[in-house]
Amino acid sequence: MSLRVIAVAPPGLPEGGLGRHTLKSADPASLFNACRVAAQRADEGVGAWGRSNWAVPRQQRRNLLLLMHSLKEDLPEFEALLERERPHLLLLGAMTMCLPGAVACAAKAKEILGDEVCVVLGGRHASETIHQSGDTVRHEVSSPCRLMAEAHVPAVFDLVVSGEGEHLIAEIGEAVETLMERGLLAADLRRRLDEIKQAPGTWVLSRYTDGLIDDLVGRSGAIDRNLLPPPARVFGVRTAFDVFDGRLTGHVFSDTGNGCVFDCDFCSERKSVTGGLLQFGTGADRLMRQLQAVVDAVEEDFPGRGASAFVEDSTLLGGSPQQIDRLAGLLSRAELDIRFGGQFTIDQIRHRADDIRKLSEVGFDYVFIGVETLDPSIIGGMSKDRRSRAGQWMSRTEQAVESLADMGVRAGSAVLFGLGERQEHRLALLQQLAQWKEQYGSPSPISLNWAAQHPLRNSDLGYRYHEWSVPAGEWIDLFEDFGEASAIYPLKGVEPPVKEEVGEVRAAFQELFVNT
Repeated sequence: MSLRVIAVAPPGLPEGGLGRHTLKSADPASLFNACRVAAQRADEGVGAWGRSNWAVPRQQRRNLLLLMHSLKEDLPEFEALLERERPHLLLLGAMTMCLPGAVACAAKAKEILGDEVCVVLGGRHASETIHQSGDTVRHEVSSPCRLMAEAHVPAVFDLVVSGEGEHLIAEIGEAVETLMERGLLAADLRRRLDEIKQAPGTWVLSRYTDGLIDDLVGRSGAIDRNLLPPPARVFGVRTAFDVFDGRLTGHVFSDTGNGCVFDCDFCSERKSVTGGLLQFGTGADRLMRQLQAVVDAVEEDFPGRGASAFVEDSTLLGGSPQQIDRLAGLLSRAELDIRFGGQFTIDQIRHRADDIRKLSEVGFDYVFIGVETLDPSIIGGMSKDRRSRAGQWMSRTEQAVESLADMGVRAGSAVLFGLGERQEHRLALLQQLAQWKEQYGSPSPISLNWAAQHPLRNSDLGYRYHEWSVPAGEWIDLFEDFGEASAIYPLKGVEPPVKEEVGEVRAAFQELFVNT
């Protein structure tokens, strides 16, 4: 029996779709990353994946991955995918705020297929709540395995993957097919972890069965990131960011780490949680291969559309002058027809202006910056605010925006409320951004976000995250149209927004940015 697999990004909302002003992509980039080794095996006809429903052209393979936003609105499409493919393996990749959606999707799969499907949960939430601590594996209070063991959620996840899953997912697929060849059910894998070969990477594979939680820890060494296939090569590109004027936009990575090089307390990608840089010296070469793959995929699948890309590094190539110079040289020699953007911090823009200018000459024309707040001191500081002696945060931010404008590089910006600021700070920040947009043409777009507490490996304040926490209507009327806040789990000492405050922010945002 040939292996059948689907992969799903569960919804972060119980109901209500994303508004037309939200920043969103049609391509589930995290799923692409996690499943790329499996997809490469399918392309090359290797093993179980080479015989699976993934052994099809990439545009057909893309139809086996689903990005959900709202449970109510998107559940019918998920059910139809289950009925059509009747998968033996369901891969769910969830952020913390999508955990209730992951539980609902897993429960629906079990209702329809029972133990004919092995349900595997991975993603950021699993990695933040299941981790090695010395010689043991620690499960935080919101670990999916603990939630099942303590009956907070039904026992619907057969396996939970924490950490680097690229090779592990491929091996899980091989093991599922082996079990079926023996006449066993796919979900029997939860009792037979010995069937999993030693896959490279730093990972923990956990299960809850027979009333117990136990774990298998990867022991085969690090992943060679230089050998990971570019996601665009095996999944193609379907989304198009407005800032690139109709060109199809691939999500690309330098694969130099699993998070950010900075350590801001409120961030789920903080260095102390996700680790430091990895194989940093070849990051520019890996990023170049991914950019080339985007161009090739768009030319082959959608001739004439043109290619663009957004570099999903927390800061592009860690802000390294050597790596940026290397990338600029590679792009100049290749003469790729591509426009691309990425992220830099305020101070990196100010002190790497010459490096950014080099990139702008080879297609780099958009930067996304995190302004977050009017004054970092109000919220207890930020790790990335490294040069406070050089000037106030907002004056340095304006210098960065002005510098980019002088280079012909546009900027967008993220604003993060809920960090401990007062309402007048929020409104003043929006007013300041509007003034810059009028003067410099940037930042645009503005992404509004409300800060939520993430697990952060034992920093979750006891939240279990297994339920959507705030009734729709009190805050979703703002964020469903303009930003992201799928659930409100407040940071320590921060009260959730009251309805009147949300209304004021909404009105100010509408007047300053949408109506203009």
